[in-house]
Amino acid sequence: AKLSGTDFAQSVNSLTAAMNSFKKESLEAIDIVNRLAAVDARYAVSADDLAEGIKRVGSSAADSNVTLNQTIALITSAQQTTARGGAVIGNSFKTIFTRLQRPGVLRQLEEIGIRTKESSGEVRPLVSVLSDLAKTYDKLAPSQRAYTAEVVGGVFQINVLKAIMSDLGGGFSVYEGALRAATGATGEAEKRIEQLNQTIAGKLVQTLNSFQEFGAAVGGTGFADVIKQGLDA
Repeated sequence: AKLSGTDFAQSVNSLTAAMNSFKKESLEAIDIVNRLAAVDARYAVSADDLAEGIKRVGSSAADSNVTLNQTIALITSAQQTTARGGAVIGNSFKTIFTRLQRPGVLRQLEEIGIRTKESSGEVRPLVSVLSDLAKTYDKLAPSQRAYTAEVVGGVFQINVLKAIMSDLGGGFSVYEGALRAATGATGEAEKRIEQLNQTIAGKLVQTLNSFQEFGAAVGGTGFADVIKQGLDA
């Protein structure tokens, strides 16, 4: 609650949703908070946006064999590019993950050279499919790009899809950096809370100093005793 600026109940609901969605990963609440705090500190995305995004896409992501860390990284990448907010981005990825599992969509991707299945016949990890699509997307003809984006993202999620493909296909990927930050997160929440407490303490000292200066300025007036009593309190 302190890190994200949300109320306690909302924070509990967000963490509970994440733990239930990714229960196969056997995560503790502190594991999730550490990962959110680590990415929050490094990228233009808030812990609140990440939590809201996970709450909306978590179940679909887990069903699509997308891990919590990958989900955090995808939301971070899309948020940094589109600034749409965690709730909107989470719903967008829910649509994209759902469409990427449709046989018709997979056939369309196969037709443009994207391998969608393992040798066993199972659908490949969706992040891998998206990464391969990102590397191929700019090489397609304009009409093919438009059609492919609509097939995978749907009419209303094209902007988020294009944002993540642009990042995955670039040389310095926000996705990869956020994924590393989430994967290596240890004790991040405790560090951020300590920094926040120091900031709050510093502001309190500044406020008290201002009151003391004010008291000194009016010390020669009839308010001196009242000010002193207030400062003592």
